[in-house]
Amino acid sequence: MSTKKQIAEVVRSRLADVAVRGRVLGQALKVRADLAAGRRRLRAAYAQLGEEAYARLRDGEIPSDAAMTTFRGRIDDIKAEVRTREAELKEIMTGAVKTPAPE
Repeated sequence: MSTKKQIAEVVRSRLADVAVRGRVLGQALKVRADLAAGRRRLRAAYAQLGEEAYARLRDGEIPSDAAMTTFRGRIDDIKAEVRTREAELKEIMTGAVKTPAPE
C-alpha cells in the first residue's frame, strides 16, 4: 500500500507534467499566432504588388505577355462585376428597387 508521501510525490509529479505541457502549449499557440500574422502580412504585400503591377500594365509602363493579358482581363471583368453589384446595392438601399408583390 502506498504511503502518504508516495501519493503526494506522484501528485506533485503529475502536476509538474501538466505545468510543462501548459507552457509548451502556450509557446506553440504564440508561434502559431505569429505565423498567422506573418502570413497575413505576406498576403497584403502580394496584394499591394499585384495592384502596382496591374496599374503599370494598364498604363503601359511594363510590357504585357499572354499570361499578364489574361490576368488583366480577369481583373477587369471582376471589377466590372463589383461595380454592377455596388450599383445594385445602392439601388436597394435607396429604395429604388421595389420588392415584388406576393402572389
